Amino acid sequence: MKIGSKYKFSEVKARHWDQFAEGAGLARAQAKKRTLEVAKSLPATAHKLQSDPGRGFSGNTLIKQIIMLIEQRCALTIRRLTAPAAGGE
Repeated sequence: MKIGSKYKFSEVKARHWDQFAEGAGLARAQAKKRTLEVAKSLPATAHKLQSDPGRGFSGNTLIKQIIMLIEQRCALTIRRLTAPAAGGE
């Protein structure tokens, strides 16, 4: 799945989120705001689900790796969407 014109998440910049919003028929500012909200809340939600004893995820190595990836990608998204625009970022 691509965001804007990029398939590799590590290559997704703010302008690609703008392309995504336009392609989906969304307002850029609203899409950016909502993306930031999700990126800020998702890691805590993942940790909460992991620690829920009824789900059986606690201590699962694969789940820990998934949460680490979620944290990294959310942090990258926040940095890229809040950094001052420079060089088409």
